[in-house]
Formats: sequence, structure tokens, C-alpha cells
Amino acid sequence: MHHSIQSRRDIVDGLHQRSCLATIELYRLIGRPEPVIAFRMVVKPAGRDFFHVVDSQTDKVMGFRRNHNEACALARHLETRHANQLRG
Repeated sequence: MHHSIQSRRDIVDGLHQRSCLATIELYRLIGRPEPVIAFRMVVKPAGRDFFHVVDSQTDKVMGFRRNHNEACALARHLETRHANQLRG
């Protein structure tokens, strides 16, 4: 990876961490609980050694895997893809 791309990613990651810390501090100062982050893709068992990846907003099965770790990886991939589509 080109060094300028890596440095930009490092800067963005640092800003994201600072943003998260500032949000936590804000909620602590105003005395309210932090909002719960709900995942859109959920892995649900669907039989013996079989797992569905379900969209929690629509209850549609988005994929399936025979291994739990693979199902979780698919859920993370779909979650990231959905987040990237929202950003543009």
C-alpha cells in the first residue's frame, strides 16, 4: 500500500477513535446512557451445523453457512458492504 494512503487511513482511524471517546464523554456529562448499537446482520442457528445470516430489519435470510465462524464472517462482510453503500 502506498505510504500516503496508509497515512491517510491512520489519520482517519485516529479521528474515529477520538470521535467515539468524545461521544462517550458527552453522554457521561449529560447523565444519559449511551445508545445501543444494533447490528443489522444476525447469525441464527437453522438446524444441525447450519446457520442463517438474517437481516434484522427485514427478517430476510441473506445467506447461509455450515460453519458458525464462516457465518459470522459473512455477516461482518454484509454489514460492511451495507455501511459502505450508505456512505456512497
